[in-house]
Amino acid sequence: MTTFKVTVEDEKAAQLKELLQGVTFIKSIKEEETSANNELREPETNYKRLKEIIESAKGKDLFKDIEDPSEWQRQIRKEWERDL
Repeated sequence: MTTFKVTVEDEKAAQLKELLQGVTFIKSIKEEETSANNELREPETNYKRLKEIIESAKGKDLFKDIEDPSEWQRQIRKEWERDL
C-alpha cells in the first residue's frame, strides 16, 4: 500500500475530498489542517527561503504578458544605467 500526502488551499479541500471519495481504489482519506503558525514560520536559511519562493512561483506564468523578452530586458537595463 502507498500513502500520499497532498497539501491544498483550504477553499479547495472539500472539492478534492469529494473527488477522491469517488475513486474506487482509494482505501481511506484523512484530513489534517495545518496551523497558520506553521505556514508563516521563518525559513532557516536564505537558500531555503529562496527555494520556497521559487517553488511557489512554479506554474503561475509570471511573465506571460511579455511579448518580446529581449526588448523587455533592454528596457530593464536602461533603468539601471546611470552616470557614474
